Amino acid sequence: MIASLSRKLSVLLLGAVLLAGCTATFTYKHLDWLIPWYVDGYVDLSRDQRRLLQEQLGPALQWHQQEELSRYVEILDRIESDLGQHVSAGQVQRWVDDIVLAAERVEERMLSEALDFGAQLSDQQMDEFVESLWEQQREYEEEFLDRSDQEYVDDSYENLEDFLKRFTGRLDAGQKQVLFQAADSLQRFDTAWLAERESWLSTLAPLLQRHEGWQEAVKLAYRNRKQLRPPQYTSIIDHNMMIVARAVAGTLNELSGEQRQHVFREIAKLRDRINRL
Repeated sequence: MIASLSRKLSVLLLGAVLLAGCTATFTYKHLDWLIPWYVDGYVDLSRDQRRLLQEQLGPALQWHQQEELSRYVEILDRIESDLGQHVSAGQVQRWVDDIVLAAERVEERMLSEALDFGAQLSDQQMDEFVESLWEQQREYEEEFLDRSDQEYVDDSYENLEDFLKRFTGRLDAGQKQVLFQAADSLQRFDTAWLAERESWLSTLAPLLQRHEGWQEAVKLAYRNRKQLRPPQYTSIIDHNMMIVARAVAGTLNELSGEQRQHVFREIAKLRDRINRL
């Protein structure tokens, strides 16, 4: 439909096999119906529109299965190999870079399908879609900006702990302390993120009036979005990523034998799930 929607779909695709795919009830095979349902959360679709969206997504899902899944296995293989020795913050950063690049490939591939489908919406549906995006923006602002600095630290720590526990199992007190110190060293990103998001929606909304050439205009705006982000936005990301990478590497280097076995079992499960797809 538009770049913002394609980002949501790409997150579903990648998350299904790398993160959310860890649960038995949410797998790649469900995406053919899950994606139309997800879109329907932004705008009410008719039965024919849902069927059309499923048909249009078919080639993209096939491409993802044939081209991208093998790359996810390569990422897992690289992580597993790196875990066989001392892990550096630079290696963790490269893992993140690989995953981000994979998400961006999916996002770019999904954009054309999203725009093609957006041409099938009525003016009322497109207005509803844009309003849903702005409503989500307001909800995010209310949820995140009212937090105190300590609440921001606590939330960041919980996110880090939950993510690592998914692969390592229960963390000990020393490992938790490393993560909490990292969370306490992060710069607040919510204000910069929401400001950039608001700027993007302000750019996007007029284009969704769908005047002549609107689809190419959205693609151009999408390509330019990163270049237009303020320096502070990138600076905070770089700072926080460095802090997190160091903390994750430090935690992984202090894994107990049981925790290490847990990590390798989880990697094996993910690899097996991807191969079976």
